[in-house]
Amino acid sequence: MWFLLKINLIKMNRLTFLLFCLFVGDTLCAPLVCIRENQCLSGKTMSGTKSKKFDAFFGIPYAKPPMGNLRFSEPEPAERWNGTLDCTKEKPICIQENVLIPNPTVDGSEDCLYLNVYRPRSANGYLFRKPLPVMIFIHYGGLFSGTITPYLLGPEYFMDTGSVILVLMQYRLGSLGFLTTGDLECPGNFGYKDQTMAMRWVKENIGCFGGDTNSITLFGQSAGAVSAHMHMLSPLSKGLFHRAIVQSGNAIAPYNFPVTNPLAQAREQARVLDIPNADNLTSAEIVRELRKVDASTLVRSANKMKFFSVDPIVLFRTAIEPHSPTAFMCENPIEIVKKGNFNHIPWMTGLVPNEGIVRAGAILTNATVLEELNENFDDVMPQLMQISATGDDLATFWEKAKNFYFNGQAHVNDTNWQQFVDIFSHRAFYHPFLKTTEAYVNYADVNVNPVYLYKFSYRGNYSYSLAFTGTTRDFGVGHCDDLIYLFRSPALFPNGLAVDSMDNQMKNILVRTWISFAISGKPKEWTIMDKCRKENFNPICQYQHFTNGPSEDIRVSTSQDFDMPAMKLWDELKEYW
Repeated sequence: MWFLLKINLIKMNRLTFLLFCLFVGDTLCAPLVCIRENQCLSGKTMSGTKSKKFDAFFGIPYAKPPMGNLRFSEPEPAERWNGTLDCTKEKPICIQENVLIPNPTVDGSEDCLYLNVYRPRSANGYLFRKPLPVMIFIHYGGLFSGTITPYLLGPEYFMDTGSVILVLMQYRLGSLGFLTTGDLECPGNFGYKDQTMAMRWVKENIGCFGGDTNSITLFGQSAGAVSAHMHMLSPLSKGLFHRAIVQSGNAIAPYNFPVTNPLAQAREQARVLDIPNADNLTSAEIVRELRKVDASTLVRSANKMKFFSVDPIVLFRTAIEPHSPTAFMCENPIEIVKKGNFNHIPWMTGLVPNEGIVRAGAILTNATVLEELNENFDDVMPQLMQISATGDDLATFWEKAKNFYFNGQAHVNDTNWQQFVDIFSHRAFYHPFLKTTEAYVNYADVNVNPVYLYKFSYRGNYSYSLAFTGTTRDFGVGHCDDLIYLFRSPALFPNGLAVDSMDNQMKNILVRTWISFAISGKPKEWTIMDKCRKENFNPICQYQHFTNGPSEDIRVSTSQDFDMPAMKLWDELKEYW
C-alpha cells in the first residue's frame, strides 16, 4: 500500500505534496525531489544542533563508475534511472590509503562518484521565498585521500542557519585520479574533471532542490582548496560557480608542482607493480596493463614510490595536458597566475598559523622517523621542501634556509620543533598564498571582483593534530582546525561544541562569515578593513584575524602582519616571479 501511495505522491504537484506532508507528518513523507519526469530522489530528514530539521540526499550519482575501461579515462555522465532513487544511505568512499594518519589501511571503492546534497526546511516546508544560495565543498586529503561522510564533514552548522543549500562531492584520488603519461593516452587530472562534472550536475539540477543556479560558491580546504583554486584557473570550470573560498591550500604550492617527467613516473608505477618490461612500455601499454591491476593493489603500491617515510605526500598531482576539448589544464598553474589568466570572481582566502603540522606533526611524534630524518637531515629536508634548485644552487640555498630556521643545526629536537613546523608552513602555504594574492590584486578589478583575506588563530578545545599524530600533544592552531567550526565532526570530536562555550561562539562567527560571503560576495566584517587593492598590498592586504581574546573571549581584529623575512628567503628560489 505504501509503495502505491509513494508512486502517487510523485505525480502530485509541489503544493499538494507539501499539504499532504503537513497532514501525515514526516514519517510517511520522506524528502522527495524530481529532477526530471520519472527521475526522482528520495532522501531523509535529519536534525541540526538547534533541533532544526533539514533534508539530506546521500549518494547521488553524477558520473558513471570509473571502472574497467573507464579507469584512467574522462568521467562520463551517470546513467539516468527511472522512478525514485533511494538516497538515504552513504556510498563508499573513493578507494584510498590515508597516509596522513597513523596506521592507515586501504579502504573504499572505485565506484565512488557520488555527491551529497543538504537543504534546510523553511517554516512552510520547502516553499522558500526565493531560491537559496548554493555552497559546494571540496574535501581535503592531499588528492590521495578524503571523504564527505557527515561523521567528519557534518552539515549541521550550515543547515542551522536555514540560509544555504550545501553540496559535497567525492572524486577520484591518488593514481586513479591523477596519474598521467603526459599525452592523450592518459592525460591526467581525472579527479579535477570529476569535480567539474559534479559542479555541472549541480548547475543543471540544484534548482530542483530550491537552489539558486546563479549563486554558487565553491569552497574547499587543503587539497580541496587547491582544487577550488585550480577551478579558478581552468577554462573547463568557467561559469559553473560565481565565488570561491580557498582555505589553507593553493594551486601553485610546491606539492602541486606538475611532475617533470610524467611518463617516467607512470613507468615507475608499472615497475613497482612488477609489470614486465615496464621501463620500455608505451603510454597505451602502461594504461592497458594498469587497468588490469586490482584497485587495492594499485593504491597500496604507491608506498613503493616514496623516498622517505610516506613522502612525497602528494605523489600524483596536477598534470599539464595536451590541448583537447576535454583538457582541464594545458599550462603550468604558475604561468596562469603570473599572467592573470584566471577567472576573476569574488574570492576569499586564508590560513592558520601552524599549517605545517599536517606533515611535521607525524614526524615529530614518531621517534623512528625523526631519528631517520636527523641522520640524513641535509639530504632529506631539501626533498621534503620540494626545492627545485639543483647542484651548487641547491646547496647554497639550503645552507641559507638551515641558518634561517635552525641556526645552522642539522637536526630537529624539542627546542626547535616550532621552527620545523614553520618551514613546512612557510614553504607549502604562506609563500604561495602571498604570491597568488599579490597576482590577484595586480590583475583583477577588485571593485567588481574583490578579494578578502583572513587568518584563523583561535585555539579551542579540539585540534586536528589528534588525527595527524595520534597524540594529544599541543601544537597550537594547526592545519584543518578552522574546519572544526564549519563542519560537525562526531567521529573525531564526539562531545561536540558545548552550547555555552567559546567554541560554539566561534562556530557562529565563522559560519556567519562564510555564509555572508556566499550570499553577497562579501564576508561579514567583524572589524573595519581597508579594501584589498594593489596600493594597499604592503606587505600584504589587511586581513580579518580570528583569535582568542585576553579575557577568555574571542577577538576578531584587523591585521597586516606577515612573516616577510621568511617570504624573502623563499623568493630567492625564483620559482614564481
